[in-house]
Amino acid sequence: MIRRNCVLAISAIALAAVPFAAAQTNGGAAAMRLMAMGDDAGIVQGQPCVVVEKLERVTPLADGTTLTRNWEEQKWRDSQGRFRKQETEIESGKDPVFHAVTIVDPVANTLVTLNLDRKTATVFHLPTQGPAALHPWVSPFEEPLMAREGVQVKTEKLEGRTIAGVYAVGRRVTRIRPPGTIGNDKPVVSVAERWISPDLKIMLETTLDDPREKQVRLVTQLDRSAPDPSVFAIPADFTVKDVDITQQAQK
Repeated sequence: MIRRNCVLAISAIALAAVPFAAAQTNGGAAAMRLMAMGDDAGIVQGQPCVVVEKLERVTPLADGTTLTRNWEEQKWRDSQGRFRKQETEIESGKDPVFHAVTIVDPVANTLVTLNLDRKTATVFHLPTQGPAALHPWVSPFEEPLMAREGVQVKTEKLEGRTIAGVYAVGRRVTRIRPPGTIGNDKPVVSVAERWISPDLKIMLETTLDDPREKQVRLVTQLDRSAPDPSVFAIPADFTVKDVDITQQAQK
C-alpha cells in the first residue's frame, strides 16, 4: 500500500505530460488506474451509485491574501464495479465544463481515457495479475501512514455520523513537523480528516487544516440508483486508440 501512495504522488505530473509513454510501464499502468479512481481505488460490486463532490482549496499568502479555488467531481459506479470519474475546476456562479473522463471497467479489464474536446478515446488493456491489475477495494484506513523522519503522527478514530444520507466512519490524523523538518523555523501542525461509507465503500468527506493550505472535499449529492449504462461506453463519434500494456506489465 505504501507503493500506492508513492505512485500517486510522483506520477501525476509525468502522466499528465506523457500518458501513453508512461502507461507502457508497470508503474505507469498502476498509476493511471489509481489516478482514475483516486480515494475510491479498488473494484466494488453490488453497490451502484451516482456521486457529486465539491472541493474547495484555500491558500494563504504572506501578505494576508487568500486564494480560493473550487472543483467539482462527478462519479458513477454500477453493480458490476464499472467506475467513471470526471472533474474540473469551476468558477463561482458558473456551471462546470468537463474536458476529460476516466473509466475503469473490470468487465472488459480496461482503463479508458476520454478527451471530450478532441473526441478521442484511449483504451488501455490491463493485465490480470501484478500491481497494474485491477483489485478489490481496500479501506484507506488499512493503509500504513507515511511521514518524513522526525514528524510526529497521531491518529484518532472519530465517532460515526451521516453524510449525504449514508453512515460514515472517520479518522483524524494530526502531523506535527518540528523545526527544520521541511525547512520550517517553527513547528507546523496539520490536521486531516477522512470519512468513508463502510457500506458503499466510497470516500464521503476529506478535510485538511494546514497553515499552508486548507481543503474541504465533500459529497453533496448521492444517488444509490444504478446509473445509465451509457456513461461507461465510448461515444460512437469518438476516435479510438487501443494500447495493450499486458505484456509490458507482466515482464
